[in-house]
Amino acid sequence: MFKTVLVLGHFRGIRMEIHISWVIILALLLVTMSAGLYQQYPNWSLTMAITTATITALLFFASIVAHELGHSLVAIKRGIPVQAITLFIFGGMAQMSRDSDNPNDEFWIAIAGPLVSLALALLFGILALLTAGLYQPITVGLGWLALINLIVAIFNMIPGFPLDGGRVFRAIVWKVTGDARKGINAAVRGGRIVAYLLFAVAFWNMLVIGNLIGGVWLLLIGWFLITMAEAQGRMFDMREQLADVRAGDLADRNVPMVGPDTSVATWIDDAVLRGGYRAFVVGRADQVHGLVTLSDVGKVARERWPDTPVTEIMTRRGALTVVTPETPAQEVLQLMTEQDLNQIPVMAGEQVVGWINREQLLRTIQMHRSLKA
Repeated sequence: MFKTVLVLGHFRGIRMEIHISWVIILALLLVTMSAGLYQQYPNWSLTMAITTATITALLFFASIVAHELGHSLVAIKRGIPVQAITLFIFGGMAQMSRDSDNPNDEFWIAIAGPLVSLALALLFGILALLTAGLYQPITVGLGWLALINLIVAIFNMIPGFPLDGGRVFRAIVWKVTGDARKGINAAVRGGRIVAYLLFAVAFWNMLVIGNLIGGVWLLLIGWFLITMAEAQGRMFDMREQLADVRAGDLADRNVPMVGPDTSVATWIDDAVLRGGYRAFVVGRADQVHGLVTLSDVGKVARERWPDTPVTEIMTRRGALTVVTPETPAQEVLQLMTEQDLNQIPVMAGEQVVGWINREQLLRTIQMHRSLKA
């Protein structure tokens, strides 16, 4: 299967990855920068222009990673797990498992990225001054990095979702009014205004100036901003509507179970293929041994299935993530997101009383939202 995301590694538990769309912007940046440098500096060879453009572009994307790390490290320090940092066509994104619980956390997490970009702009600017007269390509590259990081810092402080400035704006309104809803509404409106302004500039570029490519690019950025802003608003609505919903309200009482002595082959043939479930609680309702899923089957060779009990491949009770009937639905969602879970048993003491899987959870959430609407 073709992968759209390439994982580069991990830093402080954060997965560092590149989306395939990043290749597009890297190629465009290399071509335009190489051509621009070659024309602007006639004394440079084409190889020198391409080399300078390549190194500068890679340092620019490293700066974007540093910007997102600024958000991520502050978030982790304030108790919010970060799953990944992804570079994609519109820049970078830190994937946090949940939103901030208070305006102070929201403010400092949001502003950390622009502050990092501002510090990098200052650093590259000083280095450009110190290297002036030594070797022109180095000075030019450093000067460009100083300017682009300054632009990133300023652009990201525009007060509208999903930009960092939108989150700062949200935090300020939230802090002043004491109302998270007013904060999110202000930031979403700011995001819409920014997007509409970009649409206007895009059409001006295409229809008046004749800059078709620049106009289309601005349209794409505007579309991305308004889509993400609206998504942030919907996510807040969903969390608010689920505020009174508990795991017991979401749980399916028909819990798929399999005996601990059942072989993997029998479980697959008689339970998985016939019942259509991908995961089963091992044991009885009042005596849970663990959880076995289709992904666990890979732990044992196929020829050993008839002689291997499911207890050998299951996740044991002590390592299971479970919730109680009183666990808030928001917390269930958070656990599933942070731990990448597809199912969670609902237990009252040592008794399993229900079962929540991801697909059923999303369907139930949609029904709750429709009823409350």
